[in-house]
Amino acid sequence: MLDPNEKYVFDDMVTHLRADDPKFVRRIYNLGRPRRRIRVILAILLWIMAPICIFYGGWTGLLMAVVAAGYGVHLMIRRTGFADAEDGFSWWSSSRRSSLGG
Repeated sequence: MLDPNEKYVFDDMVTHLRADDPKFVRRIYNLGRPRRRIRVILAILLWIMAPICIFYGGWTGLLMAVVAAGYGVHLMIRRTGFADAEDGFSWWSSSRRSSLGG
């Protein structure tokens, strides 16, 4: 936990960083954002693979199909990513996403 003076200095540094290098700030912000398209494609591929595993794999294929289908569901449920993605990282000061130009 920062004391008020340190927090003020840190907020000032973050403000200057945002003003000086907005491209870097966008890249840092995007680290916390999910890659929705990749997750959706992976979930669809897992669901397509599940019946193939059942057909060719017997009991082992059935087990693999259940795991693949379950993980596909997990990816679709979690595709929104971090709960606080709109607010940025928890350590990234108290300013909002609107100052990032997004």
